[in-house]
Amino acid sequence: MGDFSVKTVAAWIIASVVMLAVAGTAHAHRSGESYVYLNVTEDSLAGKLHVRLAHLDQELALDADGDGSVSEQEFEARQAEIYAFFENRLTLYEGEQVHPVRFYEHVFIYPEGAGWASLRFKVPSVATPPETMDAEYRFLFDETDPTHRGLLIIESNTRAGISENEAQHSLIFRPGRERQSFRVDGIPDTTVFGRFVGEGVYHIVPIGYDHILFLISLLLPSVLLLQSGRYTPAPGFRAPFWHVVKIVSFFTIAHTITLTLATLNIVQLPSRFVEAVIALSIAIVAFNNLRPFMEKYIWTVVFALGLFHGFGFANVLDPFAYRKIALAPALAGFNIGVEIGQLIVVFAVFPVLYLLRNQKFYIRYVLGGGSILLMAIALFWFFERTLFGG
Repeated sequence: MGDFSVKTVAAWIIASVVMLAVAGTAHAHRSGESYVYLNVTEDSLAGKLHVRLAHLDQELALDADGDGSVSEQEFEARQAEIYAFFENRLTLYEGEQVHPVRFYEHVFIYPEGAGWASLRFKVPSVATPPETMDAEYRFLFDETDPTHRGLLIIESNTRAGISENEAQHSLIFRPGRERQSFRVDGIPDTTVFGRFVGEGVYHIVPIGYDHILFLISLLLPSVLLLQSGRYTPAPGFRAPFWHVVKIVSFFTIAHTITLTLATLNIVQLPSRFVEAVIALSIAIVAFNNLRPFMEKYIWTVVFALGLFHGFGFANVLDPFAYRKIALAPALAGFNIGVEIGQLIVVFAVFPVLYLLRNQKFYIRYVLGGGSILLMAIALFWFFERTLFGG
């Protein structure tokens, strides 16, 4: 990598950061949440929908005075429209029978300083709630925010002895999964496990942008050998492939530890600090590709950086609030899903890099140019998250 001087690298990074700033802001873990709570009795089905006012403003432009927030007065001026909006986006089914919801009142809640509305609804056509139902929920999924998720929770069920439950989610709505079946009396641990395997994969592929870039920064030099400070193509496929799989799995072990500790509230770090360190970790590994300085310590470095990525996953998992019920299967499923997602990236990217490794342009443009671009993106994220709280 002797062709890349420090001045050249710095110039490329500055130019790339400027282009990124002009192009716009990139976010990791940009998903928001809204919550559908159901209350079940022997002869009725009702509930409430918790939604951020800012998210609702994205769809209905409620901020009439343009001050950047939605007031209670602005909400209430459009109350009937808002009720109708969600009545068209939340529907329950019993087989093929449609059970529309009817919103009838609301209150405002302000957890953690963010404005929320709690919209109460009834399901008038349900006289005796069945054991299983389908729910369809569509909000922000299509174009506004494809990373948004809706969470359905059985808050209470007098028949099943469930009360004051805000922990166990029965459904997770997202693009492609707008309509799903659920048990009215809650879900078994095996279902929780399977569902969170899917969520773990989903948080790598397709929305784990910073984790994907970290993996790619590890993959770029994985098809090369470093000898006397210079890169040469690896002679075979198997050895470098299994080496990178082991490193990724070691990375998984590290982030599993901190994800578990954070979810159990044993260790907590500010999310803004964690996200900044995650961005910095990409820059560190990418810079090592250009100026190798930690080859002897790569396992230690990957493990240490994996610990911070675990806190990042905890910030993602936190909205699911699996702190009281089914915590073990949720955590196990999520971690396994993340590992599967990471291996999908490895299996997709490594063979392509391996086929290109002998090309003259690989070291200079794929490894060198790719690492510079990764550093630029990572540093842009780092300053965005430290200076602007992104």
